[in-house]
Amino acid sequence: MKELLRWQVGDVRITRVQELEAPDLRFVIREATVENLAEIDWLGPFRAPNGHAVASVHTLILEVGERRIAVDTCIGNDKPRPIPGWNMMKGAFLEDLEKAGFAPTSIDTVICTHLHIDHVGWLAQDGKPFFPNAVVRFGAADWGHYQDNPEGNDPLTGPVMQAVADADRIQPIDADGETIAPGITARFAPGHTPGHHCLVLSSGRDRALLLGDSVTCPVQLEEPDWQAMSDVDAALASRTRESLWRELEGTDTVAVAAHFPDLRFGRVLAGQGKRYWN
Repeated sequence: MKELLRWQVGDVRITRVQELEAPDLRFVIREATVENLAEIDWLGPFRAPNGHAVASVHTLILEVGERRIAVDTCIGNDKPRPIPGWNMMKGAFLEDLEKAGFAPTSIDTVICTHLHIDHVGWLAQDGKPFFPNAVVRFGAADWGHYQDNPEGNDPLTGPVMQAVADADRIQPIDADGETIAPGITARFAPGHTPGHHCLVLSSGRDRALLLGDSVTCPVQLEEPDWQAMSDVDAALASRTRESLWRELEGTDTVAVAAHFPDLRFGRVLAGQGKRYWN
């Protein structure tokens, strides 16, 4: 089992269950070369020993009261994927989830920040919902976009989404700021996909943002024009990212994005005319 990482935000406990680690982000951000990244000294914790940017693919389990909420569901086993390391995987995600204390039947809600294949893969297995007792939440605009243009919007999403739709488990998020559970609200953050959402956790004096894929790597603090190739609308994604940076800058709110390694929450600090992550 990969290292189990936890974080507490007031009464909300967050547990990371990792599926895999991606050792090089250049397939998402072209400019993320070893040479370019080496010029940003504070980026060290997000880089591998060989200098490449590291990404994680994982699910976050949020526990608040009696609620158990899974955020994003990774790539999934036994599914065709265009990336060789992801194709027809035979990973130990189910075993790791259960070892962490989260049987699929114990999850009451699944939130997909968006409907790309590395966020919906475990929604269904063998044509049936993987989390049989869970309602599946995601931005309504993503579902509409997929239905209107399935071939242009990640056609590999189709089988898993159809399985949960056939089981009547889908409940799209229609309103910006919708409450998911006590202290957990969904924030519309479009650009990466039309219906992409972040999650705001607010409990007691603590506040945190789960940024989803609105940010791919914190290098985008210093290099805002480095776009993720998977952004559906790059210009809108950039505006959304800038809005999030401004909201976070200089505050005590911590944040983490969906693919940051090691559940690495941090704050956006300002210094010498630049922002950086700490």
